[in-house]
Amino acid sequence: MAFRKLKQRLRLAREQKQIRKALPQIDHDAYERALTISTQPEVYERLVQGVAYVHSTGVEGHLAEFGTMSGRTATVLARALDYFSRQLRYSDEAHDLKERQLHLFDSFEGLPETSSEIDTKSPHVESGVWSAGTCQGISKEQLAAMCGQFLPPERVVMHEGWFSETLPKMPDQKFALLHIDCDLYESTRDVLEQFASRKMFADGCVVFFDDWNCNRASPEFGERRAWNECCEKYGIEFSDGGDYGIVGHKFIIHQPH
Repeated sequence: MAFRKLKQRLRLAREQKQIRKALPQIDHDAYERALTISTQPEVYERLVQGVAYVHSTGVEGHLAEFGTMSGRTATVLARALDYFSRQLRYSDEAHDLKERQLHLFDSFEGLPETSSEIDTKSPHVESGVWSAGTCQGISKEQLAAMCGQFLPPERVVMHEGWFSETLPKMPDQKFALLHIDCDLYESTRDVLEQFASRKMFADGCVVFFDDWNCNRASPEFGERRAWNECCEKYGIEFSDGGDYGIVGHKFIIHQPH
């Protein structure tokens, strides 16, 4: 028994060393394959580390991104999911976890019309930075092709349409990582409400908010307000992972055992 534990520790040490070496390369590959030069490398690094985290700690469930736009972060997630699914396979097997999928949600029409007064009064909407049709990026087919460089079709699940319409159609299932790039309060609320009410946050689920500090970081608007209201309504317990990049923020959700 002691020899088996020693062997497991040595294997874990080797895997951790490989991860440290691989992270910069994964980052570089993601930039190149997304055909872009990143202005926020820390965002990519945090997402890659998030995927490594859910695999290495045995967090149950799939990965999801809400708001895909250019496809850059979706490609980073796809590449990291492919890599860590193989490199940390022993961890998933030890925790008896099924193969993970990457779920991608987008209207592919840009932002929706704002109907919530909270959104209409927000600085980004009042200034016109965010309005109906803005933030429209690549097509569904282009996004599938980018992610398809790393994952087979059955591991990339596309949800085309408004979040309020596509999420209710999705079967209940656990998620280990969410990248929320919804911009608007109402869109973010739609996502969080579905996940919290249907108990789809896995224990240890890591949630990345891409626009947390938009609207001058005011708690009255956007992703900040939607998260705070959701946590209060459903009594969500979490660890605060802090800011990353220019406007991002990270949380880890805890579920009672």
